[in-house]
Amino acid sequence: MELKRTDANNQMEFPFPFEPYNIQQDFMRTLYAVLRDGKLGIFESPTGTGKSLSIVCGAIKWLKDHNQQMKQDFIDKITLLENEKQMYENQESDWFSAQSKGIKITQKLNELKIKEKKLLEYEDKIEKIKNQKEEISFKFKKLHKSNTHSPVENLEPEDTSKIEDEELLLDEVSSNEKEHSDEEENEDSNASYDPTQIIIASRTHSQLSQLVGEIKKSPFGENVRVVSLASRQNYCINPSVRKLNNVTLINEKCLDLQKKKKNQVKTDSEGKVIKKKKISECMCPYYKQSNIEYLRGFALNQIHDIEDLIQVGRDVNACPYYTSRKAAEDAEIILVPYNTILHKSTREASGIRLKDNVVIIDEAHNILESLAQMYSSELSYPQLYYSLQALKCYKKRYNTLFSAITLRGLNQLVFVVNKLLALFEQDFKEEVTEILSLQSFMLSTGIDQYNFFNIIKFCKSSKLAQKVRSYSIKFPLMEETVKVMPKNGVQDFLSSIGAKKPAATKPLESPKFPMPTNPMLAVISFLECLTYSYEDGRILVTKNLEKQACKLQFLLLNPASNFSDIINEARSVIVAGGTMKPYAEFRDRLFIGAGACEDRILEFSCDHIIPQENILPIAITKGLKSEKLLFNLANRFCMGASLITILQRTCKLVKGGIVVFFPSYNYENWIYEQVKNIDFGRVMFREPQKCGSVDEVLEKYAATIKKSRNGAIMFSVVGGKLSEGLNFSDDLGRCIMVVGMPYANIKAADLKEKMSFLDKKEGQGAGQQFYENLCMKAVNQCIGRAVRHRNDYATVLLLDERYSRSNTQNALPDWIKRSLKVAGGEEAFGLIVKFFEEKNKQS
Repeated sequence: MELKRTDANNQMEFPFPFEPYNIQQDFMRTLYAVLRDGKLGIFESPTGTGKSLSIVCGAIKWLKDHNQQMKQDFIDKITLLENEKQMYENQESDWFSAQSKGIKITQKLNELKIKEKKLLEYEDKIEKIKNQKEEISFKFKKLHKSNTHSPVENLEPEDTSKIEDEELLLDEVSSNEKEHSDEEENEDSNASYDPTQIIIASRTHSQLSQLVGEIKKSPFGENVRVVSLASRQNYCINPSVRKLNNVTLINEKCLDLQKKKKNQVKTDSEGKVIKKKKISECMCPYYKQSNIEYLRGFALNQIHDIEDLIQVGRDVNACPYYTSRKAAEDAEIILVPYNTILHKSTREASGIRLKDNVVIIDEAHNILESLAQMYSSELSYPQLYYSLQALKCYKKRYNTLFSAITLRGLNQLVFVVNKLLALFEQDFKEEVTEILSLQSFMLSTGIDQYNFFNIIKFCKSSKLAQKVRSYSIKFPLMEETVKVMPKNGVQDFLSSIGAKKPAATKPLESPKFPMPTNPMLAVISFLECLTYSYEDGRILVTKNLEKQACKLQFLLLNPASNFSDIINEARSVIVAGGTMKPYAEFRDRLFIGAGACEDRILEFSCDHIIPQENILPIAITKGLKSEKLLFNLANRFCMGASLITILQRTCKLVKGGIVVFFPSYNYENWIYEQVKNIDFGRVMFREPQKCGSVDEVLEKYAATIKKSRNGAIMFSVVGGKLSEGLNFSDDLGRCIMVVGMPYANIKAADLKEKMSFLDKKEGQGAGQQFYENLCMKAVNQCIGRAVRHRNDYATVLLLDERYSRSNTQNALPDWIKRSLKVAGGEEAFGLIVKFFEEKNKQS
């Protein structure tokens, strides 16, 4: 039954699936106000407090109210202007002035009525989609019956030798900028109504699936249009494409299938061929517009996650990827992974519109690090080497067929890649990493004279990466005897060699390293980084004894610069998470750093819903033999015996699941080798190496705990696959143990440069604070895996004497810090015994 809670201050009613907690009411009320006022919000709500459901109910409630209010505003404004116009028309004293004002009012009225008409047309469109629900379901059943076999089961593998030279030529780039701007202007004037949408982003697809579940559970589940966007790698259902198992190859193959050409043959009455011509036809059997349209209606009428849409797409032979993109145009809620909204190129390619929409980024504790990673780039020596060879061979073969503009772009690119490769020509005696500003790097390599905005535009408009890769597949990399295509056309060339024996070719000397997958994409990505502000990034040049280990890296030091589009275009932006400390990082480095005014930013934080007696956090500073616990890099391999005794005692005292987080994969593996033959009285599980195996391992872990009297133990890694977005509630996580403090390698060149950058920009000490925050944010995520609801309980053991430091404790969540005990081994385990005895009495 739907329960509503009325806020005492403003009588705001929030539909909710059950009686909400006070903190949930406060969360929704504050979220509603931020969205209404077009502000920027930093929201902290501890894991287990119903944050996702509060976001869903608060945001959708605002959206429904906003749409209704906007429609009413149109009516009110039109009525007001019509009355005003009538008043001026009735004035006889100053006819000329009245007519002049009347014309201006009429102009405003017409503009409003055009907007109102678009709104009404859009509402009619949505109403038709709703009314088609039963019809679409019937058509799906009919399609499902007729598509019992996969249409691609018997597809033959593509013969790359049949790729024709016309398909390999670069798309010509237009130089007429005015023509494009005029077209865009006309498109804008004729544009249909753009509805206000809420775009919700999270880190992983599993977290987005959880959000889908929360929306279904909410009172809005039957009255909201929700679409999940994902990459082709996630959505593609064509077996011949999916088997490529590489996102780049999948994208290219999908696009290739859409532009394939086939011969259309006309014959006379006697069957003789009288005409041949090539026509474009999509070769993917799932890219059928009628089926995609049906699936789109299905997606908008029912809430689906990615797996649901994939299954239905298979049933009816419709592409889920293009269906989701088409359905997103009319969705009220769009769910996307981080990179889809944060990375500009990906966002634009996905067709996501920011203007006047709401962006909510959940699990945003690492958003700055994610932005820096997305916009950083790495270019290896093998990628440079093979790119240069492919470009040279490609240019030599088709040189005479290109326009002057295309040839100039190719020549510039060859020159630049050649200069970058020259950095690694000499032999090096040891590994050295040089750090350069963008300006110094471009001057030292001799490429500063080029406009990289134009180069990037040329590469993308001409589809250079795809064309050169297709060429490399069809022809081996050879330069000395590449046949030059004559200017009078490809067919003349083919006929000229038809009766001749091909000349012997001498392939380029093959290096000892394998050819990377489409290395040109890495080159273009790196060159795009050279267009960023000189102050915001650095170039790391790594020279190594082994050529294949040489590389170029672009390090983005100020990720907020790439967040400014979102801040400036979106109506409102919310970053939310279970632990958002320190708030200043989001306020200053993210929002203000992206150009936001301080008075536009609002912070919200609430306490945990669990009673204080349901959580026992202990900083264990000494082992069971009173030896100090210090798991830093220098000491951790000497602490094996101490850790093993602590693990044995914990397994003896704690029934249910014990999750142990180690500071690194290397240390987890070392400890596992020490304990694999020890009987802990319970089954031991380890974090899997492959992401695809996580669900399987977790299911086995949960099943073991359910049937075992003692429980199970899980070895995991801080920052690994099990440290974020997973739920170890109740018996799955009665004890969370964090071994040591997961500090990053402070000697790493990129980290040292980032810390130095912050010290210069924000003052001495800012870099060290950033270093500390990286560690503690990772620890806090591990802690948040347990205690997921009001009646849950667990102990959290922080194994390291450094957890007794006041600055470290201040970085812990408030609900942990207020209950934190600092104790040695025997004293700590005495507290654990007492804690679980009390819980056993209550149960």
